[in-house]
Amino acid sequence: ITVGIIGYPNVGKSSMINSLKRARVCGVGSTPGFTKQASEITLDKNIKLLDSPGIVFASGSSDADVILRNAVKVEQLPDPVAPVGILIERCGAEQMMTMYEVPRFASTVEFLGHLARRRGMLRKGGVPNADAAAKAVLQDWNGGKISFYTEPPEASAHEAH
Repeated sequence: ITVGIIGYPNVGKSSMINSLKRARVCGVGSTPGFTKQASEITLDKNIKLLDSPGIVFASGSSDADVILRNAVKVEQLPDPVAPVGILIERCGAEQMMTMYEVPRFASTVEFLGHLARRRGMLRKGGVPNADAAAKAVLQDWNGGKISFYTEPPEASAHEAH
């Protein structure tokens, strides 16, 4: 039997294979695209596992959702500002203000301006570099520095398990 392990980049496909094999047979990394090609790992004489590179599905998710799943390298983003806006909506402005020690803001661009000034991310003439600040926020998100969770849905009393 050959079992293919597929999914988004950076969700632990190679780590799961390493865990099942109880040895480091697949390389792992924190950046999307670490696994470049499919490889076959023999688990036992009857089972083979197929480690595959991450797959970014074309439909069903917005660009920002894919970016916030760490499925795209932050350095390669043409517009890093839009996903930060969605991140602020998810986490809340208060949490972002506290974490980055910036004053109250009314928009994503204003938040990034405050952060860029605070971190010295300025262009010529002292203009805040919003793209650099947005990439820094996205790297913090992908690295787990920004805490976020959702409550599980309430279970119905009539649901059978």
